[in-house]
Amino acid sequence: MNKEKINNSQVFALVADYTIGTTVLSIISGVAGYAGRDAWIVALVTPFMGLPILWMYFYLNKLFPGKTLVEIIQDVFGKWVGWILSAYFVFFVCFLSVSEVVFYMGNFVKSEYMTETPLYAFNTFLVIAIAVGLLYGIETIGRSSEIFLYIISFLILLTILLDLPNIKTDNLFPVLENGIGPVLKGCLYLNSFLALPLIVFAFFYPLNVTDVQKSRKSFLGGYFWASFLSFLCTIMSIFILGATITAKTNYPTYLFSKEINISSITRFEGFITFSWMFAEFIKVSIYSYAGLVGFTQLFGLKGYKKMVIPIGISILVFSGVVYPDIAYQQKWDSTTWVVSVGTIGFVLPAALIIGKKIKDVIHHVKAMETKEKAFYDDLKSLLYLCLAAIIIILSIFLIRFLLV
Repeated sequence: MNKEKINNSQVFALVADYTIGTTVLSIISGVAGYAGRDAWIVALVTPFMGLPILWMYFYLNKLFPGKTLVEIIQDVFGKWVGWILSAYFVFFVCFLSVSEVVFYMGNFVKSEYMTETPLYAFNTFLVIAIAVGLLYGIETIGRSSEIFLYIISFLILLTILLDLPNIKTDNLFPVLENGIGPVLKGCLYLNSFLALPLIVFAFFYPLNVTDVQKSRKSFLGGYFWASFLSFLCTIMSIFILGATITAKTNYPTYLFSKEINISSITRFEGFITFSWMFAEFIKVSIYSYAGLVGFTQLFGLKGYKKMVIPIGISILVFSGVVYPDIAYQQKWDSTTWVVSVGTIGFVLPAALIIGKKIKDVIHHVKAMETKEKAFYDDLKSLLYLCLAAIIIILSIFLIRFLLV
């Protein structure tokens, strides 16, 4: 499993595709629900607010070189407590998050294209495609992400370019009408989909990377490129649809792409669908790979590929019941998800860093005590040696005196 390697360009593409998935299509409505017409400010500011989180992930990798997140958790919290925390994390990633993304993809196709087709019909094909990708490994997924990123970026930028005649600048004003509070809430919400979920890369990054030193630039580059595309889609949604419609529709980017009508160029929303599906496929593949890697380490298995089919079946079943309906999904995404991913993506890494530092301090104190004890023992031995030497010298002088 650890023999598979990805290069820096694939790191860039994986991070970008992973971040683009969900954020450019459905999350914009949630951001507009919090910030209104200031949603574009949220999309502009949030990537920079996520930088300390990414720095924390990089620092965590530096403290534990060559270890996955499961190994780090067990190293800090011990075997049993670490195993329980790791099991919760793996369940969150491998079952809950994967099932959510599969639901997003299947529900989108069902609601927008094939309303009479059962949800499980779409989800089955998605899970089969994911399973095939996992069987080929992270290298193949990385190479696919490079190709997909070119397609995704081109189609999104082309859509925005063709939609420029439809923008209405009045939709952006007044700026900060309701103050900074809604913007901050929107930043917190968007960060739960932008930066915090990147913690799952700790299952294979930088362990499976060929050039660790340069990979951080690629990681940050992919993150900012995806954030840039997300910003463009957000501001175009506000420009064209307005804050009210953006907040009420489930897929603002898909909706504003329908406004393209230049000569014979219409029905451009299909290209947005393809680009989003490509990004979501990479995202769910990374979730699945990370979860399987963690699963095999939890139970001491030699490889993850034997678990692809049984886990895939479990995900398929769970994807149909993870959200009872759209209203429940929207409430979950805006409340429970933010708390859950905040715990996983911020509280846990911070606790691991603090725990590591505390253990280092304890070891340092013990080492100092050991060194001090050794020093005093050596000093005591030296004193005893000097005393013995004095006694021997005095004895020699005494013997010599008596003999004389």
